[in-house]
Amino acid sequence: MALDLNIPELEIEDYDPELEENNDSVLDASGGALTYAIVGAGQGGGRIAKAFYDLGYTKTLAINTARSDLNGLDLPDNQKFLIDENGEQGAGKDQEKAREAIERKEQEVFNKFREIFGTNVDRVLICLGVAGGSGGGTVNSLIRIAKKYFTYIGVEDVDSRVGVIASLPTAGESASPKVAQNAHNKIQQLCDLAEEGQIAPLIMVDNDKIKKLYPKLTVKKFWNTINSTVAGLFHVFNVLANQDSEYTTFDATDYDSIMRQSGAMIMGVTSVKDVDSETAISSALKKNLEKTLLAEGFDLTTATGAACIVVGGEEIFEETEGLMDSIEFGFDTLAALTGGAMIHRGIYEDTNRDKLVAYTLVSGLSRPAKRIEGLKKFH
Repeated sequence: MALDLNIPELEIEDYDPELEENNDSVLDASGGALTYAIVGAGQGGGRIAKAFYDLGYTKTLAINTARSDLNGLDLPDNQKFLIDENGEQGAGKDQEKAREAIERKEQEVFNKFREIFGTNVDRVLICLGVAGGSGGGTVNSLIRIAKKYFTYIGVEDVDSRVGVIASLPTAGESASPKVAQNAHNKIQQLCDLAEEGQIAPLIMVDNDKIKKLYPKLTVKKFWNTINSTVAGLFHVFNVLANQDSEYTTFDATDYDSIMRQSGAMIMGVTSVKDVDSETAISSALKKNLEKTLLAEGFDLTTATGAACIVVGGEEIFEETEGLMDSIEFGFDTLAALTGGAMIHRGIYEDTNRDKLVAYTLVSGLSRPAKRIEGLKKFH
């Protein structure tokens, strides 16, 4: 007869000496200041994760309820994990089905984290589409597993080390009541977690806005362009934070402090056209916050931290009179737009460039309520 022994569950039960000896079988090749582990949940999240993998973020794991979606991802087989044993049909927009599937496999997913990520990880980034079944249904469990993983490897401040990239559906996709309801409910949940400091940061990718910004993108190029741009923009800040500058350095501590801010985060990039104009950089910074691929409707004055990095060619830095004043004016403009948030600055010379580019990162933002409410087409 089975008895309830009433004995405690010990953390050491999960200890696997064989895994510990081999705990860095996948080495990060991004060259960034921070080492990220990337988790792609569902079809949309898997695509974003693959874009990161291609940039050298090789500590990547794709999770799905559909075998066909995983088969379509060009990742090593051991870095793809099917959480539904019957996974031919997937979750079919049913987030509850996906939630139940990952809960049955939670220990196995945790073991995958240990096997692929090892112990040398600074942050985990979970990527998903909020409207989908597999992505939206598994993200809460994945956040919990990521925190358990950090606790297991002996890292503190686990809440501020787990971030989320969440893509919002297009207007066409939102015409389906189920899709709209999934997206609205899940992004509200994620915003709650971000504003409570339970995850950091929360990055929203607005597929509908991207369609309007780039109306000529072909079907073949649409998803690749979005995902590679989002991953690439994210990558720029991580790489620059690992570089020295003879002018002003944006260092790893600056970068990490921005990534830890509670709330949502947006990123932007713009080439500065008229470098001789005193207001050119200031105008570019305003523009790149409007032109960001991320969701619009943020109140910039709610920001708690920001970064502005200017990268230019050697000739521009040598020959443009008054450029330093223009850069400083641009930094001051960002400070004013963000309501006086702490602005981390960087000025870098790149011998491979013949232009001036301004990158911005703004964190600690309150949710874009109007954009989120716009998802409620199911009412």
